[in-house]
Amino acid sequence: MRKIINEDIAKCVGCNRCIRVCPVEGANHVYKDNDVIKVSIEPERCIACGFCIDTCRHKVRFYEDDTEQFLSDLRRGEPISLFVAPAIQVIEGGMQMLMWLRKQGVKKIIDASIGADICTWAHIRYIEKNNPHAVITQPCPAIVNYILKYKHSLIRYLSPVHSPMLCTAIWMKRYDRNTDAIAAISPCVAKAHEFEQTGYVKYNVTIKNLMHYIRDNDIELPEQASGFDNREAAFGRLYSMPGGLKENLEFYFGKNLRIDQAEGQGVVYESIDAYAEENPAMLPTVFDVLNCGEGCNLGTAVEHNISRFATHSMMDDSRKQILKTFDRDYYNRMLAHFDQRLNMNDFIRKYLPMATKSMAVTEDLIEEGYQRLHKSTEIQKTFDCAACGCDTCYEMAKAVMLGDNIPENCIQMLHDEITDVLNIAVSNISTATLLENDISEIQEQSGTISEFMITLTEGITKFETISKSILSIATHTNLVALNASIEAARAGIHGKAFAVVAEEVQSLAAKSKEVVSESEEISKKSQKAITAVNDLLTNISGSYEKANISISVLNQSLSKIVDSIDIDLDAKKKIADTTVSQAQLPESVTLASDDSDDYDKVPEYTH
Repeated sequence: MRKIINEDIAKCVGCNRCIRVCPVEGANHVYKDNDVIKVSIEPERCIACGFCIDTCRHKVRFYEDDTEQFLSDLRRGEPISLFVAPAIQVIEGGMQMLMWLRKQGVKKIIDASIGADICTWAHIRYIEKNNPHAVITQPCPAIVNYILKYKHSLIRYLSPVHSPMLCTAIWMKRYDRNTDAIAAISPCVAKAHEFEQTGYVKYNVTIKNLMHYIRDNDIELPEQASGFDNREAAFGRLYSMPGGLKENLEFYFGKNLRIDQAEGQGVVYESIDAYAEENPAMLPTVFDVLNCGEGCNLGTAVEHNISRFATHSMMDDSRKQILKTFDRDYYNRMLAHFDQRLNMNDFIRKYLPMATKSMAVTEDLIEEGYQRLHKSTEIQKTFDCAACGCDTCYEMAKAVMLGDNIPENCIQMLHDEITDVLNIAVSNISTATLLENDISEIQEQSGTISEFMITLTEGITKFETISKSILSIATHTNLVALNASIEAARAGIHGKAFAVVAEEVQSLAAKSKEVVSESEEISKKSQKAITAVNDLLTNISGSYEKANISISVLNQSLSKIVDSIDIDLDAKKKIADTTVSQAQLPESVTLASDDSDDYDKVPEYTH
């Protein structure tokens, strides 16, 4: 099957929005590229619903259609006719764009509303003939893809009637005898799959890409609007809005037929899942389902530059005009005309299931997935924040084991890892505080030692002063002893005893000098040592001061980190809660409108 949704993976930031809106398990693959989380498409599982394109804020996802090939073939002169989806009526400049295409060489332009009328006729006759218990309508190929790939039990309920667009193409080929290549001006990216599977339509030319081409090439559209090359359609023009088929069927059957509706992301695929599990007795006769919440008017290949309210207003005006122009008699004549001219079997299709890889895993593997996600408690296993893109932690564990997601994408695991880091940081704060106190205490003791050294320095200074005094006395004594020796020599024998005393005094003075000299040497060395100790204490004190400041700054920094982590985790929790809440909101609001009862002017039904 053709790959429609593509990606520019370099732009991906791993926000997981695409996973959250995707109705298909395993259609997105999460991996890491240079520590950046990326999400790529698994083409075989993609149903081309287009939700990921609409939700992506980084323009990663985009679709491919046949616009370029269609215009190229048209320029080369290939004969091409086209049909146009009813959504064109709410596109500004849409009918002028058709006139431009006509001037480029398009042979015929058909309103697909005629196919919608045929589709209604075929459903009415199918229901009347077969009285089916339950029917799922199939105008949306994305829904058909979903059922053919993942809900094989529902294939038997799929309406066998072709979609309005295919009914148009079949009518062009078999009843209008058109031999040209057929192009569809389409509001839907997934129509390419339907055209590929059925073979009637060569080009899926989306409204959005065609408008982009016109703008990008500065093409000035003609003022004149184009008409269609077929009779005016009736209620088929309402098909582009939600409940279009329902409204057509109820116009014929009244309220005797139970018809349920489901449209849009977050509603329709969940409803189909529920339908598959429902008691058959509870199912409606017709289940009218649409991929897009606002129908084809705001389809996946239409520029959403018009509000839903403006769209509803236009469609309400169209409904009133239809009811004013066509009454039940006209409607019955139209059905009778189709009975006469059309073969029901031409508008019936068959479905074949598509094979896809199994997504089943055992409970043991789910448990292993929980372990990889560091989820051991019931609270952790049911955190269900949906930030990873999966709706539940159970689905995330399954995705991890299937290789479709990675543990690093789990915010709760990240939360726990950050909490562990936070606890370590808190522990480090306590340790740093104790260290700060110890350093302050050592700093105080260093200050005390410094004071002792100052006292010791003062004592040594006094000792030096005393030593100098002793040296002075010794010097003076030595002179006295010398003089005494001289006088004793003069006295002769009578001074001999005195000379001995003088000699002893002189010897004592000399020894005093030696002692003082040694004391001075010791004093100098002590002074040097004290100075060195003082310098060392000063350096230590400075280092302690710096360490104290650093630890204080570290303490403050760690405290800020702890506070910011707490705030960040709280914010992430709120975001996750908001994400879950938003994911549960319905996409669309159905507006009620009044139908006109003016049936005065009823044209004859003519082909």
